[in-house]
Amino acid sequence: MGTVREKQKVEQVQFLKRLGELLNKGYEMDQALSFLAVHASRELQGKITGLKKDLREGKTLWQSIEPFSLPGEAQSFVYFYEEQGELAEGLVSAAQLAEKRAYTKKQLQKLLRYPIFLLWGAAVVLIVLNQFVVPHFKSLYATMESAPPWLTQFFFQFLTYIPYMLIGLAVVGFIASMLIWKQYKKRSPHDQIAVFLKIKPIKATVQQAISYYFSLQLGRLLETGMSLQQALNVFEGQDYLRFFKEEARWMNNELERGESFIAYIKEKPYYLDELAAIVENGMRTGTIASDLQQYSEWLYQEMDDRLQKGVVWLQPVLLLAIGAFVFGLFLVVMLPMFEMIGSLE
Repeated sequence: MGTVREKQKVEQVQFLKRLGELLNKGYEMDQALSFLAVHASRELQGKITGLKKDLREGKTLWQSIEPFSLPGEAQSFVYFYEEQGELAEGLVSAAQLAEKRAYTKKQLQKLLRYPIFLLWGAAVVLIVLNQFVVPHFKSLYATMESAPPWLTQFFFQFLTYIPYMLIGLAVVGFIASMLIWKQYKKRSPHDQIAVFLKIKPIKATVQQAISYYFSLQLGRLLETGMSLQQALNVFEGQDYLRFFKEEARWMNNELERGESFIAYIKEKPYYLDELAAIVENGMRTGTIASDLQQYSEWLYQEMDDRLQKGVVWLQPVLLLAIGAFVFGLFLVVMLPMFEMIGSLE
């Protein structure tokens, strides 16, 4: 079932990408949809029929693609690009973003597959030790009237209590996760971001992501000739990313009160310090639209490089941790044997 759903998602993303490519080649929307429906599955054909119907009723494309399985940020790309009059490019960009997410997810799954297999094997070894090996060791030490090494004693106790510990941790973890998630969802988008900013290892990444998306979309909107207030109104009109909707409303309110745009960005902790300097330089030189877009490209490349490095380091760290655990099991099992051999000598 999961595989079928994944295939449907891939097909829908590919459909949006091809639709954008056809529009770029000069196809009319209805022509492009009819052409793509010929090569689509039955389920996708039904969605294309619904898409045509919505468009004939006067809905925008970003409203009509809601039945498609796209992440919120990808749908927001279609919204912003349609507002900019660059619908074809928006469809391609949204599809590429969804493909990038799917690729990263698949890469992580591939990297985690072997460590998870080793972890499962270690769990099987623990069960075998607890059921067959440990009872023999205990009876043997009882017969010899001697105590096992302290590490072995600790391991015997660990095996005795670990089922109860795991069940307890699972129950407590589940309850705690539900409570934390419930409280988290009650918070406003800005309060939710503030939670992530308090976690130092991911603070810079959060700031990069927010600065990247804001500079990219604002730069493209300003490039169409919109004023800053008009561009912020476009941000406020979307419902896919609640943080930017609320942020645009806050910005507009502060600008109406007379606060400068640069000062607002400088005082907010969720933007990188560089963004205010980029905006200030762009306003001074009259190239703010192109400056913001260029800056967003740099940020995207930096985030992608950081993600790839993190993925590359993840598997070795997991393998080292599991290897250390397996080596510990080996020591625990072999120490009693070495002690017995020594006592026989």
